[in-house]
Amino acid sequence: MKKSALVFGGSGEIGSAIADVLSEEDFEVVIADIAKPPREIKAHYVPADLTQEADVKRAIRYAQDNFGRIDVIINSQGVYQIARIENSETEDWDKIIDVNLKSVFLVCREAVKLMKWQKTGYIINIASMAGLRGKAGESVYSASKFGVIGLTKVLFEELRNTGVKVSAVCPASVDTKLLRKEVELTEKERRKILKPEDVAWAVMNLLHLGKNENRIIVPLDIKIELNKLQRKEERAK
Repeated sequence: MKKSALVFGGSGEIGSAIADVLSEEDFEVVIADIAKPPREIKAHYVPADLTQEADVKRAIRYAQDNFGRIDVIINSQGVYQIARIENSETEDWDKIIDVNLKSVFLVCREAVKLMKWQKTGYIINIASMAGLRGKAGESVYSASKFGVIGLTKVLFEELRNTGVKVSAVCPASVDTKLLRKEVELTEKERRKILKPEDVAWAVMNLLHLGKNENRIIVPLDIKIELNKLQRKEERAK
């Protein structure tokens, strides 16, 4: 029986890269997002505003009804903004906290209910290095990602001995449209920073850990091409 994965925010560049790799690894994949993926991905699609409780519940119910259970739930949704606190509007705070933190809370709450009942499952939250160390100019964004990491740490304690695992992957800058909208990057700079696929393979590395192994917080500030090559070699054996 194939394993199943539900990728919230799966239409974004990081989320779609994760969905692609999961599909390559023979998972049944559901993407839940407010917009359809911009390219063809081997996955089911559920339209969902992830800041709305009813939409989150509907996406989880869809995956459960279609596959019987959900083995992996990914929170990859997010928005990004560069602004010092004195230049940040209340509306900026509300939007970023809603998308980056409230939605993660809503998904985790429903995921925990389901996975504790299943007695198995893995929740992986895509946070950020900005949630581990504050960075000038990212006041609201950093606050939202500190919140995701804090929530992940609390869930780790609450889920001990339940069979349910939880981790947060914390990438540094990732070459996405969201970043390029806020920061002008040279081609040389783009080559140096992470790609969405690097985050996807960090997720897969977590999923390949043993049943009793768990990494709560996974900083990701260098490319993991070596890990990617090792994984391909293992599949070829």
